[in-house]
Amino acid sequence: MTKKPEDFSEFIRTLGRGPTKSRHLTREEAQEAFAGALSGEMSDLQIGALLLLLRYRSEDAAELAGIVEAIRNSLDMEPITEYQDLIDWPSYSAGKSRGLPWFLLSAKLLAENGHKVFMHGYNSHMENGIPTEDCLAAIDEAPCGSLAETAGKLDNDNFAFLPLRNFCPRILEFLEMRNLLGVRSIINTAVRLINPLHADTLFLGIFHPPYIQLNREAAQILAQPRLGVIKGGGGEAERTPFKSIALFTVIDGTEEKSSWPAFLKESDQKERIVTLDHFREVWYGKTEDPVALRTILGTAAQALYLKGVARDAQDAEVLALSYWEKHLAS
Repeated sequence: MTKKPEDFSEFIRTLGRGPTKSRHLTREEAQEAFAGALSGEMSDLQIGALLLLLRYRSEDAAELAGIVEAIRNSLDMEPITEYQDLIDWPSYSAGKSRGLPWFLLSAKLLAENGHKVFMHGYNSHMENGIPTEDCLAAIDEAPCGSLAETAGKLDNDNFAFLPLRNFCPRILEFLEMRNLLGVRSIINTAVRLINPLHADTLFLGIFHPPYIQLNREAAQILAQPRLGVIKGGGGEAERTPFKSIALFTVIDGTEEKSSWPAFLKESDQKERIVTLDHFREVWYGKTEDPVALRTILGTAAQALYLKGVARDAQDAEVLALSYWEKHLAS
């Protein structure tokens, strides 16, 4: 039954009644509210109010889970296979500190060795880097046009990248509201958790540390089998080689934390080369970039550990290096 905009006013009222009477939405309320936002039954004015109030109250795991479920329910999933041996690796960073997406090469490295990796994303406001999608051609890849095409690509090549606009354009509209509202919204968090193919493993990068536990709690509510979250380069799931990095996980309902040491000293940092030619040359072994290589291998190692194919950080590092050596020899 179609709803009218006024049918959603109670959700706005619940969030905005003031410091003593307002509260967070329940998981069910958040799902119902965003189902209306996604369907177009809720007015744009209400959507803007909803996003701002949710931000003002700070993000809540139950609300976040309900929003993710509403997004998933809005997707045309037929006749998509639900993969159980798959890493969902979102790329939604707009961080000023991001340069080239070396994590894309980490994902490709895993795919070459039989691990299916699904990337999806949208990178806006990039000032110092190149969007992930724009780097695909440099390594002889191309974006997929739909979820159905993604499934076929995964079956054939173990890797696929699907731009957000090609599977959930309505959510892209919500993200672009940042230009009008002036601030990010809970959608920036939810979009990383969509996991449209129901992959058993989800690898996230965040920029602000408080979002680590928020994502873990939401993953628990959503019954995500394996989740890994790091404070990554520019907000992506990319491990910097210059600092010790913690990998925060939820594996079969149990929260864990593992420590991953730095590879290089801060003094080893040099001015970054941010060109597609350089990106391609590193991938095909035509130029040496020790910082890029350590980023690629370190990130791949964390993904391998998260996936459960390496017992510890040391085993994961050795396995990632063996993959790279085989890649260069092929």
